[in-house]
Amino acid sequence: MSRLRMRRILFPVAAFAAVAIYVIWWVTYAGIHYEPRYSIRPPGAAAEVRGTSIRLVSLVRSDQLADAKGGPPELPYPGAVWVVAEFESLRHDPVEKLSCSSTTLLGPQGRLWNPEMFRVERLKECQTDNPVGQVVRYESIYMVPARYADQLIGIAVTDRSTAARTPVLRVT
Repeated sequence: MSRLRMRRILFPVAAFAAVAIYVIWWVTYAGIHYEPRYSIRPPGAAAEVRGTSIRLVSLVRSDQLADAKGGPPELPYPGAVWVVAEFESLRHDPVEKLSCSSTTLLGPQGRLWNPEMFRVERLKECQTDNPVGQVVRYESIYMVPARYADQLIGIAVTDRSTAARTPVLRVT
């Protein structure tokens, strides 16, 4: 193979490799430094997620969770408290279904807590197939270190189907 022909092949290969390295670097950098953007809603306002309006009704701190069927209460880990969030949801779209794991508790400095799985029976658990046009109440329960329990900002309602800011619901 002649030198001229070799240069014609190596230049595009080198350019492609440089672009590929840059793209890999940028994706890695963006993944490490990505922080979700939030839109804090006024107290009592609703968020629209996947064809469902969700409104935060109450946010209550508790040292134990009572069992709805009379069983023993659920205690948090030492140094932690339970935070019970009660929601109202109104489904508009019969095709879309609400994701029960789409809420996270937002605390100071961007700390996030996911809903806890617990062993006690609750009266109002989230259902993914709520009736269309009917208001349904349900609870999500979070375990939070006691030192942050008085500094909570609200509930972030994540919708991965859009690039819009994540709405943060607060109570009145």
